[in-house]
Amino acid sequence: MIEKNWMARSASFFTGDPTRLAKDGAVAVIGLGRFGGSLAKELASHGVDVIGIDIAEAVVAEFADRLAHVSRGDATDEVVLRQLGIDEVSRVVIAIGSDLEASILVASRILKLGNRHIWAKAISEPHAEILHQLGIPNVISPENDMGRRLAHLIRGHISDFLPIDEDFVLARTTPPVRIADVPLASTGLRGKYDVTVVAFKRRGGSRWDIADRDVTLYADDEILIAGSPHHVEVFSELDKDTEG
Repeated sequence: MIEKNWMARSASFFTGDPTRLAKDGAVAVIGLGRFGGSLAKELASHGVDVIGIDIAEAVVAEFADRLAHVSRGDATDEVVLRQLGIDEVSRVVIAIGSDLEASILVASRILKLGNRHIWAKAISEPHAEILHQLGIPNVISPENDMGRRLAHLIRGHISDFLPIDEDFVLARTTPPVRIADVPLASTGLRGKYDVTVVAFKRRGGSRWDIADRDVTLYADDEILIAGSPHHVEVFSELDKDTEG
């Protein structure tokens, strides 16, 4: 956890006034379940003042000593949102779990308050579509995204997979034998496989380095490649035809 500079804290932190915290750049997380709670704790660990809101008293009690301010309240109520300064926070995350109606109502209320810096969790494709139609700029589908990521990891040739957009991903893998032991410039990766090696790490090394044209990769290196999901998957499986 990052050590916080308590002497530099504004008076609002010590008074626990959420509206003043909001003006000082706090982030609001509405819904402190598995997803929202994990996000709130991670933000707090990086020195962000988090205003947590949940309808369940037990959940609020659990986070009382972990966040800058935690409040039990009905976030579908515009008055409650105003009292907590949600119209003034720098960012809002709607992390409500399975209550689709509450999620949509909260999104609508926050948009009405004028805050446009909103992230919202969607539990289904129709839910995501409604949030987009309301005007939520950032819709997150954790279960769907994790399912896509896991599908690539299960296949065995990719050790990590990060979707950037529908048609662009970053993947962590090892160099196929046919491009190892020669400078990257001579492999013609972009032309042959339509992927780019972005970075590499030597076996036993502790840091990643940018992969320029003069770098020579070895079979026991780790590499970070970029491209479309299909091309990244095909590239990561190039050694399949040589496996016994």
